[in-house]
Amino acid sequence: MLGKQYYWVARYFDGTSLKQIDSSGIKHAYKDIDRDKLAAFEIWEGNSRILFIRFKKGQRLIWRRRVETSPGGIIEVCHIIGKQETIGGKNYQGIIGLFESDGRIEIAGKFEEGHPWFFPVKIHTEEGEQWE
Repeated sequence: MLGKQYYWVARYFDGTSLKQIDSSGIKHAYKDIDRDKLAAFEIWEGNSRILFIRFKKGQRLIWRRRVETSPGGIIEVCHIIGKQETIGGKNYQGIIGLFESDGRIEIAGKFEEGHPWFFPVKIHTEEGEQWE
């Protein structure tokens, strides 16, 4: 069952923002987010903010939208959201999964091989660096 429809908003240190779908209906892609200027990342449902994550300089956004369809036609959409930071050469991550079907949130300290939702991301070329 398809649940709620969420969209993201990227807020920048200079006070500007980028909405996934702006007021004129233009859709922006994840690659359009300027991750070097990112101050906060939000997930919205209609006029309600569901999630707010603040960023410091040097922290990197993690966001993926994963979709699963079962043989019975049931669809689950999960937004994988979090941040990554390298301190002293060590990689730190914190991620959550926000499920559209029922609004539940699951939390994980890092990506895990074999996890049904929190498996490692394939890095898009515009993101550059690789995470462990």
